[in-house]
Amino acid sequence: MKFNDTLLEVVKIDLETGQVPALMGEPGIGKSSFVESLARSMDTKSFTLACNQLADKADLTGARLVPTPDGQSFHQEFYPHAIVQQAIEYARNNPREWPILFFDEVNRTTSDVTSAVLTMITMRQLGKEKLPDNLRMMVAGNDKGNVTTLDEASLSRFSIYRVEPEAATLIDILGPELNPYVKAVLVEHPHLVFQKSKPTVFAVDGDDDDDNGSQTAVFADLMDAGEEMRQLTTPRTIDGVSRWLNAVDPTKLQTWLSTATTVGDRQTTVLNEILEGHLGDTDFTTFLVAKIAAGLSAGQGNSTSTQLSAPKPACFDSLKQAQSITDLENLIQTLTEHEKSGSLLYSLYEKADNSRLIESLAGSFGALEGDHNRLLIQLASQSLLDSGNVDALTRTSGPVADGARMLLSAFN
Repeated sequence: MKFNDTLLEVVKIDLETGQVPALMGEPGIGKSSFVESLARSMDTKSFTLACNQLADKADLTGARLVPTPDGQSFHQEFYPHAIVQQAIEYARNNPREWPILFFDEVNRTTSDVTSAVLTMITMRQLGKEKLPDNLRMMVAGNDKGNVTTLDEASLSRFSIYRVEPEAATLIDILGPELNPYVKAVLVEHPHLVFQKSKPTVFAVDGDDDDDNGSQTAVFADLMDAGEEMRQLTTPRTIDGVSRWLNAVDPTKLQTWLSTATTVGDRQTTVLNEILEGHLGDTDFTTFLVAKIAAGLSAGQGNSTSTQLSAPKPACFDSLKQAQSITDLENLIQTLTEHEKSGSLLYSLYEKADNSRLIESLAGSFGALEGDHNRLLIQLASQSLLDSGNVDALTRTSGPVADGARMLLSAFN
């Protein structure tokens, strides 16, 4: 289910009837924020305990052997985790509320800790001490990566909801503090609220049912590239970059946007590199750079410290020398997808009439490659594309033209 008002209502009813909701989903998608919002809507407090930070069950229950008064023996005493104790005391002091004790990442820990949580939920007791009747409990976890698998008997103790982030809910949760550039991307491209780095195809469609190659992330993807740690776009990182942008002087953004750099084998800007550190090499980052560039261009002009340029493919001169449309189309058929994508980008950048070449190239393949899309936006943000060639592309029909038209609309 999506994080929205429907889930909020359903979970409230669970809590009212003594059920224990379990939110299962990827890390960083907003489970903790949802529980905090749920508690506010119930006019109470939530207490979140990250189970993956517990070394063993004693950290949760506080079970210790202590000497008897005569010093001749030992007996067991319980000193619950501070967060558990805070929840218990709050529930006792506020008997007409239903505070929530939230066990996050319940299955991303040792099996002993998971077992102790399940026992506490089932027995509603810590040692000899019973939990207050008005204390409600929730859990969250995920089913990807290094997790403790819950058996059917354990699962039957919960109302289990497979949860996914929703852009509209995230906008509501972050409220007026949400950075306007970030909000604009969320509003226009809500399906990008959760993404992995380096998608194989650049997404240009906002439909959830057809993501045009955009890939959904799982936590294990962080480790897919060996030692390389790849950032993700998630509600958590979106919140982080929003707060970061709110704190940055716009003149700094302008400087970083205008400064070219090289990341690996691709040309980009310092701003793009910075935002990739927050959000990953994703479509969300690309659209966010476009929004920032458009905003700065409208408000501050278009000064540049280091001008970008489009790389010229080795095949480009041969394309320009083609004597007829037939010769041109035959030559295009021999090109790789990368060469077609790069040639179209350079056709838009070159200060020459490339309308015939653009029309032929645009109809020969499905989409610009991700790196070329990013550079297209960066060139547009600095008014470095040839306006006549851009017009020629926008007059062309097909997926490539449609995608580029949407990307470049921010600069019209």
